Amino acid sequence: MYGFSVAAEESSYPVISGELSIEIEDDWTYRSDDPDAEFNDLYPTVILGTNVAFTETISLNFEATMEPVEDPTGDRAFQDLGGYLNIATINYDGEVISAYAGKFTPNFGIAWDIAPGIFGTNLNEDYELAEMIGVGGGFHFEAAGEHTLTASTFFQDTTFLSNSVGNKRGPVRLSDGGPGNTEDFSSFAVALDGGFENLAGFRYHTGFSSLASGQGGDARQLGYAIGGEYAFLVGEDVTISPMAEFVYFDNYGGIDNDTAKYLTTGVAVNYANWVASTTYQRRDTKAAGVSTDDYVLDVTLGYLFDMGLGVAAAWRDAEEGGVDSEGLGFLVSYAIEF
Repeated sequence: MYGFSVAAEESSYPVISGELSIEIEDDWTYRSDDPDAEFNDLYPTVILGTNVAFTETISLNFEATMEPVEDPTGDRAFQDLGGYLNIATINYDGEVISAYAGKFTPNFGIAWDIAPGIFGTNLNEDYELAEMIGVGGGFHFEAAGEHTLTASTFFQDTTFLSNSVGNKRGPVRLSDGGPGNTEDFSSFAVALDGGFENLAGFRYHTGFSSLASGQGGDARQLGYAIGGEYAFLVGEDVTISPMAEFVYFDNYGGIDNDTAKYLTTGVAVNYANWVASTTYQRRDTKAAGVSTDDYVLDVTLGYLFDMGLGVAAAWRDAEEGGVDSEGLGFLVSYAIEF
């Protein structure tokens, strides 16, 4: 949520650990109301997360990503790739109190992170507060379960780290505007996450964000999120994991009276090495008095081999900007811990 952290087991420091995640995805839109949108996009996503622990509580955390940094306009294969650093924090992680500073993703909303399926985050990733610079902390407490209250203040990264190596994506400028792009600590987010001891497998999330308007905006964007997930056993071999999240924005995009609503519902069913899932996302926006309703429906079937290689295939039905489309997705993934 706000940094990549791996607990160190060794007693001697420093200790370096992390994970390298590699994905190759192929997205094919085979039918669309817009013929220009019918194309195939083959691309990799490589994420390297690294933790450097100096003590049991003090660490540096980094996450670097390589992926396409431009949207496709036609058939594409391994093109428009750029690498960038999306997390770079110094962390203090105590049993009750945590704190962090640097470049991170403030804690607001969870659907963009937990929704199942290859296309399960096509819409809700809109509200991921990625690549912010600031400070934050958390307070862990017990009350009929375990809960964590987090808070952070931040602004959009406009340093050289907002650019990428390889294919250039930036850098982000203050003049680009947008909520949170202010170069001062006038934006913040607060969230409460946790579960209950008498409801094993359940997790809840509530969040609030207040983003100052950047250049071109005229109002502070306010966001409200509530969601949860619940994993439970059916028999001895089947795990069913439903999830849902609703997010509402007032003054969406920093424009007075514009609004947006996001709904994500999904369920995953795990049996042995198989996982089947379906996710429905809906986005309703109102800008300058004009309403737009979008949705994405995903159905995915995947298999994880014992050696760690994962394969999956998905079908996607969507309406975005009044354009209906259908597509297929194929994914190969592998992760290495060190």
